[in-house]
Amino acid sequence: MHTILKHIEEASTICVFRHQNPDADALGSQWGLVSWIKDKYPDKPVFAMGHHVGSSPELFGQYQSVSDEFVASSLAFVLDTANAERIDDQRYKTAQFIIKIDHHPFHEVYGHYEFIQDEAASTSEIVAELLYTFDSNPLQPDTATYLYMGILADSLRFSTRSTSYKTLKSAAYLVLSPINLGQINEDLFGMDEHEFAFTNYIRSNAVYEKGGLVYIKILQEDLKSLKISQAKAKEKVNELGLVRSFKIWALFIQQTQAEGGLYNGSLRSRSLVVNDIAHHYHGGGHKLAAAVKNLDDQSIESLLADLRQRIKEHV
Repeated sequence: MHTILKHIEEASTICVFRHQNPDADALGSQWGLVSWIKDKYPDKPVFAMGHHVGSSPELFGQYQSVSDEFVASSLAFVLDTANAERIDDQRYKTAQFIIKIDHHPFHEVYGHYEFIQDEAASTSEIVAELLYTFDSNPLQPDTATYLYMGILADSLRFSTRSTSYKTLKSAAYLVLSPINLGQINEDLFGMDEHEFAFTNYIRSNAVYEKGGLVYIKILQEDLKSLKISQAKAKEKVNELGLVRSFKIWALFIQQTQAEGGLYNGSLRSRSLVVNDIAHHYHGGGHKLAAAVKNLDDQSIESLLADLRQRIKEHV
């Protein structure tokens, strides 16, 4: 941990990266770390990096254009990203030194220093623990809010199997700061009418198989008619897993023609490992929560067959 602090103190410039199509944990850990560095080292230039802004960009900071020269001279943090291919802005490779902080199972080495705690419920939890180790005084409200959002989102309000005493300890540390817990919950989990309609749509139109597999494919025309973005639609995957008898559920979303028109998917499971299967379909992730990408209809059928087989193996 103190190795990380030493690099922050010695760096003249810092860039903080995270994965493509960021969720609240990727964004919360990124902006939480950026905010903390700005507060502790106000004269040290630090920037959040990324081309994608996520489904609720209004909850986080504003990205700025950063030159190639700046990135090349910087200390780079890469947060919440197991494999290098998914890093949102590949210029991280040019940085002087790369520090990886992540809670996904190990996939590959791409940093000069890697700090991985795959038992943690979120990367935001790890960052909060690091900051507490550096200085146990309460954080500034913006920093605490970003990190609390990341923890709350990735732990599904402290309900996932990876939620532990360390998760709650990190959250308690953040709540020492004057943050608005009710507003954070509303911002993360409140729905507008279009999201509510989409939730009803996927519940009504998903395929429910006898063995416990549930899935749905969402076309671009569905997104347009339901007036919901790809990023918002992706967040609703867990709406398919609320029935106790469901073993694995999957949500596939067609990308635009400009993006290739193929499907990206989210896989979730109550107790069966799915990330090893995801690795065969251009993806990966946690044991019970993984992603796949760039699949055509035939690849989706092959993936579904693998998921059915996984269920059969554990009947």
